[in-house]
Amino acid sequence: MDVSPAQQVFSPPLSGRRGARQGRLIGPALMAWWQAAALDRQLAAGTSPQANSVLAARARRITARRSRKRLADGLTGALRSARDGTPGFTAAIRPHAQEVLAARTVIAALDRRLRGPEPVTAHGTAMLLALMTEGTSPLYRPPEPGALGSHLRAAAAALEPTRS
Repeated sequence: MDVSPAQQVFSPPLSGRRGARQGRLIGPALMAWWQAAALDRQLAAGTSPQANSVLAARARRITARRSRKRLADGLTGALRSARDGTPGFTAAIRPHAQEVLAARTVIAALDRRLRGPEPVTAHGTAMLLALMTEGTSPLYRPPEPGALGSHLRAAAAALEPTRS
């Protein structure tokens, strides 16, 4: 296993079970959960999920059906929030309504893609996660008009697995 000694986490011994070992290695999945934000940044930047077992575990997690549905729900929620226009009482940062409405066609396509059965890449999924979770992303603070649409189109392209 390609996990450094500092990343190894052990569970208590499994007693009373046939073939139990002293301290079963939990490692990559737990480390992927613990370091999710940093790993997402690496995946969004294009680091291969095969670079190490922790990145691979995180890639499996964010490309799973449940995570894809949650991401699609977030995108459609941003669109719904932009259409409402009336600010509710919330501590959450509201998406930039004009940018979201301008990108509604791309958001609808991403919603269909994320909910569909075809596989998606961790790279594209992590790019979308960054847009949704970082308060300085073009979803919330676009540097110029059309920035959100550009980022969403780049993420949509990155979702597609390369054919070999």
